[in-house]
Amino acid sequence: MSPPVPRSSPVFRLPSSGLFALVLVFHLLALTLALGPPIFFGAAVAPSVFRILPTRDMAGALQSPILIRACWFAEGSFALLFVTSWFLGRWSAAPRLQRSLLTRAPVLGMIAAVVIEKLLIPPIDAIRAQAPGLIDNLPAADPSRVLLSRYHRLSTAFFAAEIAVALVILVVTARLLAGRRHAPPAAAPAARPPVPKLLDLSDI
Repeated sequence: MSPPVPRSSPVFRLPSSGLFALVLVFHLLALTLALGPPIFFGAAVAPSVFRILPTRDMAGALQSPILIRACWFAEGSFALLFVTSWFLGRWSAAPRLQRSLLTRAPVLGMIAAVVIEKLLIPPIDAIRAQAPGLIDNLPAADPSRVLLSRYHRLSTAFFAAEIAVALVILVVTARLLAGRRHAPPAAAPAARPPVPKLLDLSDI
């Protein structure tokens, strides 16, 4: 009689190698889209725009549509990551905390992208459009300039949160794949006990 399986041990069904590879490809592609555009925008596009254009108003007007499209990429990427993470977690014997983090982190990333697109960019554009003159020419204590600075700090914070969430998903995915790679092979089914000769009717 085989020993009973402990209740604490995870029970999961391994998919076919082709299905697992397909889900992993989409997962890594979504991770690339979640990390690439924000890092490129924050490290290359935004500094270059503010350095080249003569006023902050022109730089902001140019960056606003680019940032909106970056948010669209992030929202789609995190939505796809939620689906692929659910499958990878279901097919993994990783600890429950890792599997839970793998599915909850994309939701946080999607929320951060939606906040930037829907709640931060429209007020920034409205302040810039309604300001009495160029933002650069307003005094530092002007309410429009102070409010615009606050919105910029919030958008930067949520933008950094997107990147941090994507990095967390990347690290958890790497640990999950490493655990799957070093997992012991499934035990072979136990052999049937030999039938006593007195009960063996195969020769009759």
